[in-house]
Amino acid sequence: MVHDYHESLPGYDPEQILHDGCGECEARAKSRNHGLATLDQQNFARAWARAAEWNQQGLRNVSAAEVPILDVLWAVQCQLEQHGVPVGVLPNG
Repeated sequence: MVHDYHESLPGYDPEQILHDGCGECEARAKSRNHGLATLDQQNFARAWARAAEWNQQGLRNVSAAEVPILDVLWAVQCQLEQHGVPVGVLPNG
């Protein structure tokens, strides 16, 4: 499957990880891993940060398509916090 032209989609915001109205993004969101396995290093870090910001301060521009991936990343961050990794900090090493 190929991504639709994101910039032409209603409600498009370049900060979003997955975009509403894009068939490929929506399919990834519905997949078993919610699109997590398809992220490159840069977009994984962006998603990690967005998940923390969304849950701690709120975001004005969360797409429905990215909610599942942000939810799962938030859950992982909450678990890692119990092991001494601060929320919002991507473990390194």
